[in-house]
Order: sequence, then structure tokens, then C-alpha cells
Amino acid sequence: MALADIYQKATLVQIPSGYKAADAELYSVVPNTTAGDFTVSVDADATRVNKDGLIESVEANQARLDYNPSNPQDPTLLLEPQRENIYTYSQDLSQGTTLINTSVDNDNTTSPNGSLTGNKLTQTSGALTRKNLGVILSGTYAWSFFAKKGDLRYLNARSLFVLNGTTPANGNTIIDLNTNTIAYKGTNVTSASIEQYPNDWIKVEIVATDNATASGDFVDFFFTDSDTSTQSTGVAGNGFIWGVQFESGSYATSYIPNLSSGSTTRTVDTSKLENFANMPTDYPFTVFWEGRVDDISANQNPFSILDASSDAKYLSFAFSDAGFFQVLRRNVNYDIDSQTFSISVGDVLKIGIAFTSNTTYKCYINGSLERNETSGLDVDFDFNDILIGQLRVVSDTGTRNQASQIMLFNETLTDAELITLTS
Repeated sequence: MALADIYQKATLVQIPSGYKAADAELYSVVPNTTAGDFTVSVDADATRVNKDGLIESVEANQARLDYNPSNPQDPTLLLEPQRENIYTYSQDLSQGTTLINTSVDNDNTTSPNGSLTGNKLTQTSGALTRKNLGVILSGTYAWSFFAKKGDLRYLNARSLFVLNGTTPANGNTIIDLNTNTIAYKGTNVTSASIEQYPNDWIKVEIVATDNATASGDFVDFFFTDSDTSTQSTGVAGNGFIWGVQFESGSYATSYIPNLSSGSTTRTVDTSKLENFANMPTDYPFTVFWEGRVDDISANQNPFSILDASSDAKYLSFAFSDAGFFQVLRRNVNYDIDSQTFSISVGDVLKIGIAFTSNTTYKCYINGSLERNETSGLDVDFDFNDILIGQLRVVSDTGTRNQASQIMLFNETLTDAELITLTS
């Protein structure tokens, strides 16, 4: 069966496209009535990337339709956990920073949000820009920022909070601004990545874990002419920085503007459809989800079919580990099935699960049958609601995951249909 014909069988098709912030609604394609509208909760001034590739703040309860900045085609529904940006004056590096042999012009160039707020850092020999984070760190942190080349090729971003009398280079991340690649990552830095934005900007994301007896809870920037790993200061020249963010968590989230001497918190997103009129009343049925893996943990759920009034009634899926996923079925009995499967953050997956009875299901991912459960625990059907990127409402785990689409079918799709749908 052709893909278009499979779509015609769906009782719910949610492809993020239309919304009404005043009513906190995200419209569904099918049904094209209010019966299919999801209710969203989004913090005012949370940000997204718009179809022009620019960062913009949204209204309260405006579904965040987020575009790929380097290829702004179909948007995803951005759903994120609560995060706090503790990097003060995130758009003005002349405030709240220690500037050594560095001057800042904070309205020199167009920034990633389209305003004239890009910071030009002009350096002489021995330069650095330092931020004392002002808090006692403990755990894993993500820090991110936007950078642009001036007349120096390299940028050194130093995660000095990870050090404990070890070689300073272990906290360095050196970015090659000619090739927009990571030229060097210190051994104490967990990960570093780059995303391309318009107007020659890049977003750099760095994850590292604090050392409790570190040399200092601060981070440095400087531009330089070499990718030598042991550098601790920059050279004469210039470059551009904007939108710095430092947050507790294992991955960087969307930009949280922090224009004050304190911190700014973005509250958690939700997207739910309660008491769906076209929800099946019993097995069989099929659910389909497409999206990107934002994180890997036991609580990282792309969707949930559930009773929103209970913390113990749901059918869900979890990106539990880099080496396996889990299918979760719970209602009196609690059945957790782990299946070997390689998962990485950033993977784009198409997941189709045909729940064929209260003890059986088939799970397809990206065109392949990954789990055929023929004798699971007995989990009766008692579910009325749908969540995107979240496990449950009661006793919410607080984690979230974005989505490109989700569909529901009040029947078991055939193996051939599931292969077509998930390929």
C-alpha cells in the first residue's frame, strides 16, 4: 500500500503546522476539527528557530514550531524540560565579565535573532573573556553560544569548571571558524558539537561534568591563530560571540535570553490531547511517531498513550540506553520489554508499534521489525489520552522530546504497511 493510502486510514494525524496561542492549541491535520487539537503549555519568551533561520521568542502557550536553521523546511514540535540560564547578560559580554586585553562592541553586527546585538571582541596579546558563574556547580552542565569568525581562525572555549589540578588543556574546546568544526576537545569535555546558522553564525554546544574541587567555576573565551591545545590566552585580532547559555543538564536546549545580573528560567513544555473522541476502546490499534532523539535515559519518552489522571496507566516507549530501547505497558500489571538497538542522540527515528492485543505487539523502527512480543503480561486497555514527548502527567518525570509527527490508527497495520510507514 502506498504511503498516502496509509495516511488515509489514520484517525489522528499530528504534523506540527498550525496553532492558536490565545487558546493554547496545536491543530491536527486529522481530524480537522477541535476534537484533534492538542493543548500546549509553553513559557512566554521561550525561543524557537523560525522559517527564516532566525531565533525568535514566542507568546505564552504558542506551540514552538522549530525549523532547522541550515535547512528550514518542515518544522518539528519543540518540547523541552525546564532549564535555567545562569550566564548573566547573555547578549552583552561587556557586562558581568572579566575582560583581559579585550574590548567589547555589543552592537557591531547582526546577531542570530536578527537584531544589531552581535558582540565584537577585539583582542591584544594575552586576551581572554572570563565569566565567574557565581554558583557552586555540581553535576553535568551544557553551555552553548553563537560564534562568528572575525580575522582570527580559531576560538578557544575553556570549561575551567571541569579541572582539578590537571592540565588546563583538558577543559579546552577549540573551534575552527574556517571549517566550522571542532579542532580539539579536551579529555575532560564530554562532548562538543556545531550547528550552522544564517549569516555565517554557528551554534557551539559543549557538555562537561563539574569537578567538585575544580580550580574555579568559570568559563573563558578567546580568539586565536592556532589550534594548539595548551593555549590559555588569545592573540591580537577579533571575533564575534552572542547568546551565551550555561544550564544544568546532559544536553543544550534552545536559547534562553538572560539579560540580567541573575538567572532566567524557562518552564517545561507540554503537548497533550485528553479524552480523544476517536480513541479506540480496546486493542488492536497502531501508533506512529517520527522525530529526533534529544537525550538517552530511562525517562526519555517520545509519546505516551495513557490515562492522564493516573501515574500507572500508559503505553509508551523509551530511549533508555545507547544499546537498547524499552516498550512500557502498564495498567495493574507493569510490563517493561528491553530490546537491543543502537541509539545515539540526534538520531532521526520512525517508530511504529501495532498493539495487537493485551499481551502482544509488534515494533518497527526505520523499516525493520525490532520486537515481536507474543506473550507479554496482560495489560488491559484503559487509555483516553495522548502525550507527545512525555510519559505521564501525574508524577511527571520532567523530561521531554521533540516530534515531527504522531499518528494513531484504530486497527493493526500489516507488516507491509508498517515497513512502508517507518521507512
